[in-house]
Amino acid sequence: MAGIYIHIPFCKKACFYCDFHFSVSFKKKKEILGALIQEVISRTDFFKPKEIIRTIYFGGGTPSVLSLEELDDIMAAIHSHYTVAQDAEITFECNPDDLNFSFLQGLKFAGINRLSVGVQSFDDDHLSWMNRSHNAHQSIQCIHDAAQVGFNDITIDLIYGLPQLSNSVWESTVKKAFELPINHLSAYSLTLEENTPYSKLVKQKKYLKPLDDGSSEHYTILVELSQSLGWDHYEVSSFCKKENYARHNKSYWEGIKYLGIGPSAHSYDQEKRYWNVSSNDSYLDLSRQNGDYRDFEVLTISDQINEKLLTGLRTKWGVNQQSFKLKYGYDIYTLFEKEINYWVSIQWMVKKKENIRLTEVGFLFADHIASSMFVDV
Repeated sequence: MAGIYIHIPFCKKACFYCDFHFSVSFKKKKEILGALIQEVISRTDFFKPKEIIRTIYFGGGTPSVLSLEELDDIMAAIHSHYTVAQDAEITFECNPDDLNFSFLQGLKFAGINRLSVGVQSFDDDHLSWMNRSHNAHQSIQCIHDAAQVGFNDITIDLIYGLPQLSNSVWESTVKKAFELPINHLSAYSLTLEENTPYSKLVKQKKYLKPLDDGSSEHYTILVELSQSLGWDHYEVSSFCKKENYARHNKSYWEGIKYLGIGPSAHSYDQEKRYWNVSSNDSYLDLSRQNGDYRDFEVLTISDQINEKLLTGLRTKWGVNQQSFKLKYGYDIYTLFEKEINYWVSIQWMVKKKENIRLTEVGFLFADHIASSMFVDV
């Protein structure tokens, strides 16, 4: 299995909490997309001749700022130079205000079979506070339109932990989400990232910080409502119906090989991690000069173990003892006996013969638990 991630580094507006790489200037959009396609063509040696692409993911930024013609050009380059499985999952991130009926039909015709819609909230005041470019009505309408066009795989993003978000409004938001024709939902706690407008506003005491205790309460409400409807909470931030897992994201957590294309995109070949320069201008200039716009690091055995803990413990499957020993040469129960016994004793972790995994409460502290087990072997 292998995947391709395409980073589209443009947005119509800047969400004030976001620290992903993007530009709101479209002046060099044509040239950047040309360089991106050239990168698609030039990176075929990243995969072995018989490796099959099982997932393609358009992220950003905002991929839905692409025209259908621009999307077709990128898709054509991928299909011309890589072996893509007939049943490949092809995900396209989009904003609700970009999804009119005609554009949705064009996406489906282009080969997109999974939509990831950046809803974030169904409250117009909250959307305005986040500087989102859409309103709640557009979110609801575009999802129904997408289902009518024939999209069976639709996921939405929601954000909780806003300082003004009450438990009752959040509960209403989650219920509204589950009433929509979606089969997957991702929910993220608002975080205060450095060098974002939100961080600066908080420092200037013009905005409040994200909730702490309230954020965990929002998380609990989401988990309980999803379980009452039979949804599967299979990763810290991810919920789905009937095993409709996000196959591309699942491959990240399982350590499967993937190629990242575009400014700031990351790649992983199970031995090295690569990252492209996080600048549209530098990416374009280096592409024109046939320069190297990516850097890399060789992952030590300690790096690999720590990444496995960080990603594996985020999922309901946890970390398997047998596969861990086979891949890294260490017995997980011997290596982490003290830590595992402690986390099990406070019921944040479950230890079984074949694996360790976190409880629902443990999911709240997944990164902390994983980092407590980091090694230098």
